Amino acid sequence: MTDARPSVLDHLLIVLVEPGTPGNVGSVCRVMKNTGLQHLVVVRPKRSILADEARWMAHGSTDLLESATIVDDLDAAIADCHLVIGTTHRDGRFRVVYDDYPSVVGQAVSAATHGHRVALLFGREKDGLSRDELMRCHHLVRIPSAVPHPSFNLSHAVLIIAYEFFRQAGKRQSSSDQRLVTAAEMDQLIGRVMEAMGLVEFRPFNENTGNFERVLRRFFNRAPLERRDAYVVHRICGQIRKFVARHLNRGQEGASERGTSQR
Repeated sequence: MTDARPSVLDHLLIVLVEPGTPGNVGSVCRVMKNTGLQHLVVVRPKRSILADEARWMAHGSTDLLESATIVDDLDAAIADCHLVIGTTHRDGRFRVVYDDYPSVVGQAVSAATHGHRVALLFGREKDGLSRDELMRCHHLVRIPSAVPHPSFNLSHAVLIIAYEFFRQAGKRQSSSDQRLVTAAEMDQLIGRVMEAMGLVEFRPFNENTGNFERVLRRFFNRAPLERRDAYVVHRICGQIRKFVARHLNRGQEGASERGTSQR
């Protein structure tokens, strides 16, 4: 199936977080060229991705290497993405990791088909993505292996996931009948909820606001959130803010009246 439409594949973004070996970045570019992908973002590379080693490994795909976007943090890499998929081999308390990665890729293809931007995140060669980085993902996938603690080469991991995306994209054409929130808009929504909780003096367990924020992200990331649904949450938070403001004003007016009567 070599005729996958660029209109769908063009919505896929490969994000490499702090790669340590330029040759791996070059190899990823070669993988992308062979699977029809065009957009590479590199977060804080340890060495120049344009080193000779990278160019050698990017055989036939130096155009992708030279056009790669380099950013200082993950937020900048995924700000305009609607669906973020991370890769990991570790389980955790606040995350569900899917071994059936083709089904997750299917959801990504569906999102891309509707014109939404999808980011595939790959972590550091030695220790992968951090816990906070994993919490930024809607879905987490793990590539099954014959050993309990797999250690795929970075470019090999990209190849497996990217080829599955390419294979499922097939002849699908892009459309835009659905609007999802981007990662940046999700950050705004989380901030708005946290602000509303503070106004009503909500106290999370052990006063750990960071932990509560992770719980919120896990909740909202269970499925890609449509903008119309996010708008409802914003409206609710707005009403909470207005209610608290009215309550405080009434309290101040009452105190003022009591002070006047006492005089």
